[in-house]
Amino acid sequence: MSTTLSERSAFMRLLGGMQVSAPPGKVRIHLPHMREELLNQLPAAHGGVLMTLLDSVMSRAASELPDAPSQTAVTVEMSSRFHRPGRGALLAEGWVVHASRSLCSCAAQVTDEDGRLVVTGSGTFKYWLAPTKLESTP
Repeated sequence: MSTTLSERSAFMRLLGGMQVSAPPGKVRIHLPHMREELLNQLPAAHGGVLMTLLDSVMSRAASELPDAPSQTAVTVEMSSRFHRPGRGALLAEGWVVHASRSLCSCAAQVTDEDGRLVVTGSGTFKYWLAPTKLESTP
């Protein structure tokens, strides 16, 4: 069963992010509008918004592996490096670096509308094998 990002993440819907087409092995989320509520005092995208984008594309990349044991991958740990303020539309891209039966290592980046690097990240995700709300919905 394949689901869209908006079906999986109410929080991503709140931010306004949407999954867009990506090359095989990658996941992309586009945040087309940087609403005032998502800004810090610079004003630029709040760090929490940027980290959410990183987390979401990496988790989704882990769960979209063809042989993934689950459609749900939860964050074990994550690191981020901020390179410049994120302004305007943003594009997050995530991919799997290595996967085992229970854990998946991923990497990601967010670029601005001019293609400049805003933030990079890496993380470890655990495949969630217990039922979730997503799987119990008819």
